Amino acid sequence: MKNLFILVLVLVLSVGAAGCSKPENGSSTSSSTSETSAEETERHELKTGQALYAAHGTKSFATATVVLKDDTIVLAYVDEYQYLDSADAAGVPNSENFGDYVIDGYVLGSKRVNNESYSADMAAAGSTVTINDNYEAIQKFVLGKTIAELEEITSQEDEKVTDAVSGATLVDTKGYIDTILLAAENARANEAVPYQGDLADLTIHQLEGAAHGTKCFTLTTVVTDGTTVVSAYIDEFQYLAGDTSTGVPNSDNLADYVKEGYVLGSKRVNTEAYSTSMAAAGSTIAIDKNYNMIQSYVSGKSIDELKALEEKKAEEVIDAVSSATLEDTANYIKEVLKAAEATK
Repeated sequence: MKNLFILVLVLVLSVGAAGCSKPENGSSTSSSTSETSAEETERHELKTGQALYAAHGTKSFATATVVLKDDTIVLAYVDEYQYLDSADAAGVPNSENFGDYVIDGYVLGSKRVNNESYSADMAAAGSTVTINDNYEAIQKFVLGKTIAELEEITSQEDEKVTDAVSGATLVDTKGYIDTILLAAENARANEAVPYQGDLADLTIHQLEGAAHGTKCFTLTTVVTDGTTVVSAYIDEFQYLAGDTSTGVPNSDNLADYVKEGYVLGSKRVNTEAYSTSMAAAGSTIAIDKNYNMIQSYVSGKSIDELKALEEKKAEEVIDAVSSATLEDTANYIKEVLKAAEATK
C-alpha cells in the first residue's frame, strides 16, 4: 500500500512539473514574438518642417528640413545656396532661363551639389573637412536631441558649439543648428503623419528640380523607409518683384548678383502675394495649400504606387489629389518620386 502511495505521488509530481515547463512553441515564445512584433510596428506621429536662414556670412542662405517626433529631432537635412562662378559651378535647375534676373557670369548653386569645387576653395583656406561632411556631422549631432536641448547648446559661444559637434569644422556651426531649430519650430505647426515601424529605418533626401515652367526651381525633401514615402515637403523659389515680395535671407547682400528690382523668394514665404497672382489667373487655392495637398497625398504611398502614376494623364493625377488645382501636380509628384528613389 505504501509503495502504491509513493508511485501515485511520483506520477502527480511528474505531471505537475510537465505542466509548468516552458513549451517548445507555447505561450512564452508567443509573448516574446508579440513584444517584438509590437516594437517593430510601433506607431509614431511625425511632423516635418523647413526653414530658411542666414547661417553663414552674407553671401548665402541656408535651408534646413527637420522631422520631429514630439519635440525630438528624428531627421535633419541641411544645404546652402550661393551665387557661384558659372564657369565652375552647376546652377539650380532652370538656371539657363534666369538670365533676366541674375547678372552675367554667375549661377545660384547648391553647395552640396557643388561639394567638390566649393570644398576645394575651403581647403585652400585651411579646411580639412568637405562642406558635405560638415553638414552630415551637424545633422548627426542633432539626432535624438530635443528642441530645448539644442537651444541650450546654441546659447553657448560659437567656438564651444563647433567643438561640441564631432567632425564639424565650420566656424558657423552654431548658425546651422539655429537653422535646424527654426525648422523644428515650423514643424510643430504642421500636420502630423503616421508611421509604423523602426525610426532607424528612415532616411531623408532633398532634390532640386523644375516641376513648373522655366521661371523657378523646385525644392523637394522626402522621408522614406526604403519602400514607402513617409512624408514630403515641397517649396519653390522664383525671382519676384522686390517691392512686393520677401526675398530669401541675405537678399540685401545678394543684390550684387540679382538684377535691380528683383529678389529670389520662396513661394511658401510669399504665398499671399503669389496666390493673389494665381487667383487673377483663375486659381481658387493658395500655393502653399496646393503643396500641402500634394504632400498629404504622397505620404504613406509606396514608391511603386507613385511610379504607377507616371502612366496616367496629367488630368487624372490632378483629380487623384483631392482639391489640388496646380496643372503641374503630376510633375511635383515626380519630384517626390525622384527624391525617394535617390535614398536607395
